[in-house]
Amino acid sequence: MIRILLAILYISPAVFAQQAKETETLLPESKRIFTLEQRTDKKTQAARKDPTKRSKVEEITYVIRMPASWTIAKDEKAKETKTPCVRGVLAICTWKKQPDALKAILTSGESNFQHYLDFADANNLAVITWSNFGGYVIGTSSDEMQKDMAKQYDKIFNDRLSEWEQGFRRVLNKYTLPRNSIMIYGFSGGGQIAHRIALRKPQYFSGVHIHVNSSYDVPTPNAKNILWLVTTGELEYGYQAATRFYQKMLDLGYCVIFKAGENLGHATNPQIKKLSMEFFKYLITFVPDPSNPEWEAPPIDKFYLMRYPIYIGDYLNQVAYPTKEAVSKVAHRKFMVALPTKPIADAWGVVIEK
Repeated sequence: MIRILLAILYISPAVFAQQAKETETLLPESKRIFTLEQRTDKKTQAARKDPTKRSKVEEITYVIRMPASWTIAKDEKAKETKTPCVRGVLAICTWKKQPDALKAILTSGESNFQHYLDFADANNLAVITWSNFGGYVIGTSSDEMQKDMAKQYDKIFNDRLSEWEQGFRRVLNKYTLPRNSIMIYGFSGGGQIAHRIALRKPQYFSGVHIHVNSSYDVPTPNAKNILWLVTTGELEYGYQAATRFYQKMLDLGYCVIFKAGENLGHATNPQIKKLSMEFFKYLITFVPDPSNPEWEAPPIDKFYLMRYPIYIGDYLNQVAYPTKEAVSKVAHRKFMVALPTKPIADAWGVVIEK
């Protein structure tokens, strides 16, 4: 017994040291937030008009927040093995441009997007945001423009997009983050940026939620492999544009959930937030987890329950029905919205069942 006790006492320091290394003390949030700038020689609009401001350029700032479970040791191992230590990435796009404002988006206690930060921590996700780099008209959709004007703005946005992509790839490489199946949320001007990026660079994304855009680009066939949630308000300036965008997406074979909040203008509300959370909870089920070698893909893909939904929403009347009943209850197919799960249906609106 004494020998056993001595042996335990002898090996304990080594064991405890190994355990301490493996369970490194979790870092405070301030140590998990990083900033990266993508510099460019392109001048700001103000600088182009005023020669005295020629030093100002349209830099794009990226702010990255690692999840609560992230540690320096995990990061070093990820860089060594080139295998991410986080499950995935959630991007948040807003209208903000300044570094301090961008950092506040990802800082607990300051952020208006705390529910997304909590979701990221619960699911081992890195969160990233970046400067709103413009290239769009706030209140005019592409299908409302003359062809020459639409072509001009398409060129402007694509030019800025190339700068964004360079910086984005730098972020993914520097912090060893997953390079696809990224989830993205865009609010207001951020929604205008987010959906334009996703339409042109769908290879990076698994799902997109955009809210109160006010203007919309024209959907492209190559972005239908992304799952979409498009929300707005019945009183929002871009409501009609949003409904046209939704119909065009359906015409191209997109899997998309559409919701217009009742009596809602250019803002959000608890219902939209809940719907967004249920959307991302559903989506993450299908996001591969490179940090977990035992992860297995579900037996169905993320589109199956969208193609064969158990509920159908009537966005004109803000109610949902079981699919069989919706055929006779909803006035027209163009008002129908596929709702793949009960939690999503309950968040979307009142579910009327027999």
